[in-house]
Formats: sequence, C-alpha cells, structure tokens
Amino acid sequence: MKSQVHRDGMMFNWITENHEIALGFKRVLRGKCSECGKKIPFGNTICDSCFKKDKEISKK
Repeated sequence: MKSQVHRDGMMFNWITENHEIALGFKRVLRGKCSECGKKIPFGNTICDSCFKKDKEISKK
C-alpha cells in the first residue's frame, strides 16, 4: 500500500489508495465589526446583529 504525506504549514495530509486523513491547525482570517468590535469573518465590515439594528432604524 502506497501512502503520501503532504505538509502545508501546520496541516498534514496522509493520502492512501482509498483514504485521506487531514490533521493540523489552519489559520482563519477574522476581522472586527466596525460598530461593536465583535470578531466576524474577514471581508465583512459589520456583524449581523449590528446590521439588523441599522436596518430597523432605517425603516423608521
């Protein structure tokens, strides 16, 4: 049985004929909400709760 091991930073992938095992740590980019400072996915500017508040205010 042949197996391959790939390393990408702290991620290790073992690949065999029928299986693949991934183990390690992956860095996740996070941003901050411009309103409250809560951590949100990278690329967004405000969180969902702040967006709902702004949406309710704009309806009035």
